[in-house]
Amino acid sequence: MKSRTQAVRRFLLLALLVSEIVLIAQGQNREPDKPPSDAAPPFIQNMVGEWNVTQRMWQGPGAEATNLRPAVAHRRFLGGTILQEEMELGPGEKADPFTRMAYFEYNAVTSQYEYFSIDSRAPQMMNERSYGEDTQGGIGDNSIDLWGGAIFVAPKWGEATNAAFTYHLKISPVQQNRQIVQLFLRPVSGVPGKEFLAFEYVYTRRP
Repeated sequence: MKSRTQAVRRFLLLALLVSEIVLIAQGQNREPDKPPSDAAPPFIQNMVGEWNVTQRMWQGPGAEATNLRPAVAHRRFLGGTILQEEMELGPGEKADPFTRMAYFEYNAVTSQYEYFSIDSRAPQMMNERSYGEDTQGGIGDNSIDLWGGAIFVAPKWGEATNAAFTYHLKISPVQQNRQIVQLFLRPVSGVPGKEFLAFEYVYTRRP
């Protein structure tokens, strides 16, 4: 009787072990889950990762570019839909530290790309949105233009103090592990001027 009970127990343990092995094999052979229906579009998904960033700025139309210290950017998803970027001074660089936070998403309700950023070097919130078919090329095929909904005021810009601008952002797609983001400003204080390239960030994916 005792040997029979032990045999039954061994059989049950063996059956349980076999079933676990089958489940593990099924999990390994299963195709990857499809992204949720509200996942970010590929344009934004391709931006995730660690990046080296070169920065340049211009004081006005026709001005020479000023090279800023290299930076690094850490990009990750919040909930699979919102891209969060934290940019900071590159390691070993001798300059005043800074932090630039940015958030980028596609709003399926309004069919708009939305971008929000704030930079400790000029602490003022900036918010841009796309309108209509804002994939006009330029710095890259299918780049996206996003337009600011408010006035940006720079405490100091060139020789001007408390200079006010409208602004728009142009984001290129990631191509060959490289991406360009450009910020354009248009003066609105005094005599309105022409839009000019003010900042350019060139991202290169870190190995």
